[in-house]
Amino acid sequence: MKSIVIHTSKEAALPLPFLPHRALHPAAPVQPPALAKDKRPTILHFTYSIGGGGAEAMLVNLVESLDPTQFRTVVVAVNASPWPHAAKRIRDAGASLHDLEGEAYLSRSTLARLRMVLHAERPDVMQTWMHHADLVGGWVARIAGVKKVLWSIHCREIHRNPGESAAKSAFFRRALGLSSKFIPSRILSCSAAAIEDHVKMGYPRKKMLWIPNGIDASRFRPSEQARAATRAELGIPEGAPLIGYVGRFHEMKDLPTFFRAAALLQQKLPDAHFVLCGGLEVELSETEREAFATIPNRSQVRFVPFRADPWNLYPAFDIFSLSSRTEACPMTVMEAMACGVPCITTEAGDCSRLLDEVGHTVPLHDAEGLAKAWQVTTTLDASTLHELAEASRQRVIERFTIAGATQRYAETYAQLLNIKK
Repeated sequence: MKSIVIHTSKEAALPLPFLPHRALHPAAPVQPPALAKDKRPTILHFTYSIGGGGAEAMLVNLVESLDPTQFRTVVVAVNASPWPHAAKRIRDAGASLHDLEGEAYLSRSTLARLRMVLHAERPDVMQTWMHHADLVGGWVARIAGVKKVLWSIHCREIHRNPGESAAKSAFFRRALGLSSKFIPSRILSCSAAAIEDHVKMGYPRKKMLWIPNGIDASRFRPSEQARAATRAELGIPEGAPLIGYVGRFHEMKDLPTFFRAAALLQQKLPDAHFVLCGGLEVELSETEREAFATIPNRSQVRFVPFRADPWNLYPAFDIFSLSSRTEACPMTVMEAMACGVPCITTEAGDCSRLLDEVGHTVPLHDAEGLAKAWQVTTTLDASTLHELAEASRQRVIERFTIAGATQRYAETYAQLLNIKK
C-alpha cells in the first residue's frame, strides 16, 4: 500500500532551544517543546478512483477549492494508480492521498486497509462518492466510530457490475435503500432528477440536498490557440465540422445512437469529423461496433484516451454532444459550455436544466434528431455562434462554478459539525 503512513507537515519537528553546556539534574529531563495540535476538522473522502468520470472530476475540483485553513482534507481511493495527474492535483492542493491498491470494495485487504486509514486519520466527517462507496464506506465508517457520514449521489440509477447477477444487484439496491435511513447523516446529490429517482428507491427525502456540480471557469475557457493546436495534433482540418464527445465508454452513454447519428450526418456533410475522448475503438462493445460500422468515413472518427488537459480539447470542437440514455449532472456539458462550445444532448437527467436557452436537447435514442440538430448548428453564422458562446459561458459563471459548489459543501460540513461562522 502506497501511503498508509500519515504525513503531518503541519507538525514538522521543531529545533530544540539552545542549552548551556552544564550537567542536567536527573530529576528534570529536558523535554522537546510540545507540538501544536491541528484543530482543523478532518474531511475524509472515500471513492473507488480519482479519475475517469464526472464524480471523480468533481471530487478533485472540490479538494482543490476547499479552504485549507478551514478543513483538513484526506482522500482515500481503492485504486488511484491509473490517474497520476489527478493524484498530483490532490497532493498539490495540500490534501493527503491514500491509495489502497485494491481491485474491489469487498476484498479483505481493501477493507482492512480502509479501517487502518480511518483509525489513523480519525475523520470528523467521511464523505463517500457513488453507490458502492456509499454502502461499503458508510458501514466501515460507522463501525470505525465515524459519527458523521455523507453519501454522494452522482448517477440516477444503480448500475450492475460486469458479471454481477440480477439477484446480487437487487440485494445491493435494497441494502442501499435500507441503509440510507440510518447510515448517512446527509445525502448530497449533484442532480435534481436523481433525488426523485432515489426517493423511489427508499432514500429519505428529508436527508437529501441538491448541490449541482461545478467547474473551474478560469481553466475551461474559449481559446483559439488551443483550438488550432489540438486540431493539428489530432489531424483535423481547420474548416471541417468537428463533433466531440468526452466520457466513459459505458452502455448508459448510448454510443450506438451517437454513431448512427454520425452516419446520418456524414451522408449530408461528408467532411464531418468526430472525436470521442475517454476510450479506444477496441473497447467498443459488439453493439457499439455494429453501429460504428455504419459510418461512411470511419477514418474521420478519432478515439483518444482521457486527457490530463481537457480544457485544451473542448475548444477544438464545433459541437459537444452526449447521446446518453441516462445522466445525472454531467460535468462535461458544463466544461464545454465554459469553453463556448455549442452543446447538443439527449433529454437525460439534468441536461435540459443545464442547457436552458443556450443549448439543444433531443429525445432519448433519437439518432435522427441528434444528426439534424448537429447539421443545423453547423450552419449558424459567426455572429450567432459568438452570442451562443458568450451566453453559454456566462450561464456557467453564474450558476455552475466550483467556487459556488464548494461553498455549499463547506456550509454542509460546518452544519454537521456545528461550526458557527
